Amino acid sequence: MGRGGSDLGTAARYIGGRALQGLVVVFGAVVISFALTSLIGNPADVLRGSGFTTPESLATLKDALGYDVPAPERFARYVERLLHGDFGASYRTGESAAGLVMAALPYTLMLVGGAMLLASLVAFPAALLSVLRRDSTADRTVRRSLIVAQGVPEFWLALVLMLVFAVWLQVLPTVGYRGLESAVLPTIALAVPFTSTLLRLVRAQLLDVMDLDFVTTLRAKGLSDARIVMTHGLHNALPQVVTFLALQTGYLISGTIVIEAVFGWPGMGSLLLEAVSARDVVVVQAVVIFVGLCFVALNLAADLLVMALDPRIRTGRR
Repeated sequence: MGRGGSDLGTAARYIGGRALQGLVVVFGAVVISFALTSLIGNPADVLRGSGFTTPESLATLKDALGYDVPAPERFARYVERLLHGDFGASYRTGESAAGLVMAALPYTLMLVGGAMLLASLVAFPAALLSVLRRDSTADRTVRRSLIVAQGVPEFWLALVLMLVFAVWLQVLPTVGYRGLESAVLPTIALAVPFTSTLLRLVRAQLLDVMDLDFVTTLRAKGLSDARIVMTHGLHNALPQVVTFLALQTGYLISGTIVIEAVFGWPGMGSLLLEAVSARDVVVVQAVVIFVGLCFVALNLAADLLVMALDPRIRTGRR
């Protein structure tokens, strides 16, 4: 009973520490999003000529947006609004910034989820083949493919995919969202570099496990390498892979800007580009904060899954 309570306390402290780190990350995203206002400039200038043409009306607008007070006080007001769930309204359209982000988020998650699924379906079998056929032709082919895939720029691959499948073969749509088939090309373009990184990590983790002493003992007992990899290698490699996937998911969410711009995909990347080009500060701030929240949520979920996979975390021995 005492041991179970100790394990539970260790797990609670671990999760509590990770949650505290997540709050620090979110606060950092809030600070960065607020700092963007000084880089983009006074949003009142964006609306010049839209009914606020006189110096008096522009001054009134500036006062309404809070730009008549020092930056520290403006930041305090900004944080207070966020704590009440108020992300403000777009300067361009007048729509809720949070609503615009929530409308674009599913499209970005569709690309990210599809890219991660595609990468996993390719990376895990290829890594297993490479490990089980170490130093063979198959292993060398996998390693060379890693180098090629890692060096392919996403925007170049996106343009090639559009040229082949949309222009020459005319089998897939190119721009915008017209159904699930519209997600095929941007998903592939996003998945190829990620597949290379994931494959390299899984292969390295499996090779590390196969070089441990207990594997020699299992081989002496007559177990084949394939069975050892499937029963022990993957289990020992999964915690590191899960953590990596959570981190990369956050990076993919924030890194889909190029892919969404090329394919005209209505996700957060396109929304951010439009907001930056129009100096729509409120929408830029909302996108930055939502990306930070997604990053923290995914990492907390990964921590819980890793804790379930690795008992050393629950017992405090890791």
